[in-house]
Amino acid sequence: MKYNELDLQKIREVPIFDVCSKLGITLKGKGKITKRTLCWNHNDKHPSMRINKDKNIYKCFVCGEGGDVIKLVQEHENLDFLEACDWLVKEFDVILTNHTVQNHVKSKPSAPPPPIVVPLDAALVTKSKGLGSEFCKAMVATGYLSDGQLRHAAERYQLGYSKEGGVIFWEIDEQQQVHTGKIMYYQSDCHRDKGHNPTWVHSILKQQLPVDYELQHCLFGQHLLNERTERVAIVESEKTAIIMSEKFTDFVWLSCGGMQMLKPELLAPLVQYRIIIFPDADPEGEAYKQWIDIVNETQRLYRFRYPIRLSPLLEQKTTKEQKERKIDIVDFLFEQDESHV
Repeated sequence: MKYNELDLQKIREVPIFDVCSKLGITLKGKGKITKRTLCWNHNDKHPSMRINKDKNIYKCFVCGEGGDVIKLVQEHENLDFLEACDWLVKEFDVILTNHTVQNHVKSKPSAPPPPIVVPLDAALVTKSKGLGSEFCKAMVATGYLSDGQLRHAAERYQLGYSKEGGVIFWEIDEQQQVHTGKIMYYQSDCHRDKGHNPTWVHSILKQQLPVDYELQHCLFGQHLLNERTERVAIVESEKTAIIMSEKFTDFVWLSCGGMQMLKPELLAPLVQYRIIIFPDADPEGEAYKQWIDIVNETQRLYRFRYPIRLSPLLEQKTTKEQKERKIDIVDFLFEQDESHV
């Protein structure tokens, strides 16, 4: 549904500071009229985005991107123009001249009921815990984490290890229920040993589980949602979540376990959190496109307190060669650091 010019003007008058707050954008500075924040369009280490309260606009003085509150929502939430208008109307109760316009915001279909979880014995996690995997050794040897950081992360994420030296990434939810564990094998360079296929703990225990047992996955690290933060970041691999958790501690870092593993039902427990998702890079941008669809479907099914953000960082800033290698956010940041040495 299109908006007339009078309604668009009303939408553009929504206070930009309030819009930033609703989107989870942290504003810095003591000024009452102008604030600063990190630009989401590039790898901004020093706040270069200026938010002007009086003019109700924003502008980055590094990349030049800027505009009004509609464009702000478009860029930050990866929405088109009408979707951004709909979002502002809904979130700020904008009174329109044509009330039928609001029918453009579709009602949400019924969300599926939460799955019934048959948890594994928590003692399995306790017995497996330790730093004996090749993964843990390689994390320190390759410089991804210091010994202290690894020990801290391993305790938080309840890392285990198998007799064959594989690392066990346990899937534990916020109720401390153990869904399963993924056993993966790594080489001394901290890359996956592709000659050794991953295995699942529930598959190994198949004979001990009920005949009608049905696995219900949860996000790796989901048990950490009990920590006092509302900011959650989601990545593909468990390795990435572990490393980022020690580098950017303002977020709870979770992993879905792979590009094809992200599903709306996995995100359902996060309805009260501010979520940002970082898909890996790839030559065709398939991960980014696929996850946009999943995010949109998730927000249609469930009533989230804040809009889910899908970061365009790797899609926009990686080189063709980096896309060919399908790098993730850790690779990108480490390579950025190396290029400035």
